[in-house]
Amino acid sequence: MKTSNGHIAPLFRNVFGTVGRAVNLRNISSTIKNRAAYAVLIMALTVACAAPSAKQTVGREIPHMPIKASYENSLEYLWSKKEVHKSRLLSDMETLDGWEHHGFGDLTRSDEKPYKGKYALRLTSPTKGTDTPGNGRPWGTSSATYKVNNENWTDWNRLSFWIYPELPGFKVVSASVVFHNDGEEKVPDIYQRNGLNYHVLENQKWNKVYCEIAHLGRDKVTGVEIRYRMQGNEPGATQTVQYFIDELYLEKVEPDYFEGWEVAPKAIAYNHAGYAADYPKIAFMSNTDAKTFVLRNAEGQICKEGAVQSQTTPVGTFQVMDFSDINTAGQYVLEAGALKTKPFAINRFSEVYRSSIIKTINHFYTQRCGFAVEGIHDACHLDWLCHHNEQSVAIHGGWHDAGDLSQGLVNTSEATYAMLLLYEKLKPVDTVLANRLLEEAKWGLDWMLKTRFGNGFRNSWATKDMWTDGINGTSDDYSSYAINHPYDNLISATTEAMASVMLRDKDKFLADYALACAIDDYHHGALGADHPHMHVELAGATLNATLALYRATNDKKCKEIALRYAKYIADCQQQTPLDDNVALKGFFYGTPKKEHILHYSHRGHEQDAVVGLVKCAELFPAEASELKKTLQLYADYYKEIMAMNAPYYMIPAGIYDLSKAGNNETVKQQIVGGVKLNERYYLKHFPVWTEFRGNSGTTLTQAKGLAVVARYLNDKELLNMVYRMFDWHLGANPFAQSLMYGEGYRYAGQYSVASGNLVGGLPVGVQTHFDRDTPYWSAENCYNWKEIWVHPSCRWLMLVCDFI
Repeated sequence: MKTSNGHIAPLFRNVFGTVGRAVNLRNISSTIKNRAAYAVLIMALTVACAAPSAKQTVGREIPHMPIKASYENSLEYLWSKKEVHKSRLLSDMETLDGWEHHGFGDLTRSDEKPYKGKYALRLTSPTKGTDTPGNGRPWGTSSATYKVNNENWTDWNRLSFWIYPELPGFKVVSASVVFHNDGEEKVPDIYQRNGLNYHVLENQKWNKVYCEIAHLGRDKVTGVEIRYRMQGNEPGATQTVQYFIDELYLEKVEPDYFEGWEVAPKAIAYNHAGYAADYPKIAFMSNTDAKTFVLRNAEGQICKEGAVQSQTTPVGTFQVMDFSDINTAGQYVLEAGALKTKPFAINRFSEVYRSSIIKTINHFYTQRCGFAVEGIHDACHLDWLCHHNEQSVAIHGGWHDAGDLSQGLVNTSEATYAMLLLYEKLKPVDTVLANRLLEEAKWGLDWMLKTRFGNGFRNSWATKDMWTDGINGTSDDYSSYAINHPYDNLISATTEAMASVMLRDKDKFLADYALACAIDDYHHGALGADHPHMHVELAGATLNATLALYRATNDKKCKEIALRYAKYIADCQQQTPLDDNVALKGFFYGTPKKEHILHYSHRGHEQDAVVGLVKCAELFPAEASELKKTLQLYADYYKEIMAMNAPYYMIPAGIYDLSKAGNNETVKQQIVGGVKLNERYYLKHFPVWTEFRGNSGTTLTQAKGLAVVARYLNDKELLNMVYRMFDWHLGANPFAQSLMYGEGYRYAGQYSVASGNLVGGLPVGVQTHFDRDTPYWSAENCYNWKEIWVHPSCRWLMLVCDFI
């Protein structure tokens, strides 16, 4: 008896014993004899998932996708309206004086398309080189650099210029501006990102580009570079690009606020989408003298008038407005002195956050790979393959992971799982939205199943930072190679098992196949709790996969296995005060040896362990007492440290051990930049990080776990604190910006230069400047902090589940 990929089904029984009632593997093996037969199924699924369903329920419509963002609500619009206090023309492009060309292509003076005067600069470049890039990254760049002789521009804080992209056939066009300073602060920095600012442009028209530079060192400026990145081209698009550039100005404007815990001047930090009934409704300001505030409804009537309360916390003093007692559904504005918000909602959580759910689905839909998305890209990456021994599979499908078009198993699996979770929650209350989630989830599941070779091997990652011609054998091809990784197999098993349950009444054939794959993947992922490579992250993934299969199969042996991993996780916890003068406890180490505190600097999975513990406690109440103690310690720890940055309640990165920094001076500097607990331990608001900066992927991960714990412990205080992470991302942050593109107000462009700004996208997140431990959110648009990754979006959908 074999599954479709030729693996012996009884292998699963070595771990679980007899599989329960849910799946008949013999029927599956007789139906799907080989990968070619399964390809027919995948083709049918692809057609079924090709576009959002047209069926709607009256009054609950889901807008056509891709959704368009309001330009007037964007930060870019506000930049265009800034008053220019003074300006200086750097170059009118009538000559090439001061300009240099670097890289591919050429730089000339052209009278073909000037914006003003007789000439403009023309930057030309091929879209790709002749050799195949070895790492899936672009071939190179073509740039026009305006040379500056070590001038001091400290009194100036913005650049502007006009640019006309002539890229026939391109649906999305971008260019970057690179600022160069050789003074006290080097720009770009050692990571070549500080000072690198990408701009999405409208093709074949003049665009005004604004570059805010107040956050950059500019005491010894050496140049301003306008750069094209050679990212290939789709079929039908030009292979030679042209950019016409004119009127480069240096300007002085009111600068953007970009660093600190204080709220931006003349701004109110509030949730732009709105507030859910029966949850905190808090807005706040800094450095204002307003004594009272008023809350008005859509008709302008005052619904509440209250006192502005001063609140001092370790991160500053704030003027706080609390209107938590208002729960009447409607649209409102908040006024305090001369400050006034844009309209926001108060309603049930499912109503306030329905828009962000839809926009998050839009983000995934527009990131679909191998599928034509109107105005964004054609069916893409059809010529990319993953190889295993003598076999290969096409790896288009699923979703691009990030702004660079890359794609991986972890994010795809977690996104599919998040959609299935939310589908189950919404199905009884919002059928239309639930079904749309299921459609998108099946698109991800399709990719997961078709890119597995079985025997534990599957496509795990492919860097796809370019468009391709769809033809195998040309210079834009890229191949990945299958790997057998326990974590990848475990999270796949969890998602596949969940899919088998959700699809059982809708598509029994697909449900049975998904379960067969889950069983096979689990076997190749579960190492055993006593394995030398076991780690709390892997234990959490194993625990959740075990419990997902328990739900799908009802196999009683799952209980024994699950409790074994739950004990491993509990043994990783600090359950006593850290030392004689640091009373904090409740956090996790990587292993029961307690040598290294668990931390994530980019893509976090901390929720896996605690969500698994909660599921165990709920499923097996007779064994729940010890698990409950573990969960209570975890909850108490986070309640204490989250309060340290009130009124934001942004979830901190946690405790760091200076003795583990070794000789790494960067790590040391970042640790001691936190809150000193004693000579050894420091509490950090933001992770210790180098390359990957931005904390949405870590905070939303922690928030998901904490929300599940709060529900289990019936801890409303903790749940309210976790809820504030929605506020942080939608405007109640120091910069008074919504971090979700197209939701709320003052949202900034994100690094998605191949696909453009996608409504619903969440960036990697707020970062820190160099080694400091305070929020930093500069105007420049660059990877990774402002890059869209689907990882935060996965966690957004996961977290919403606990509040519906």
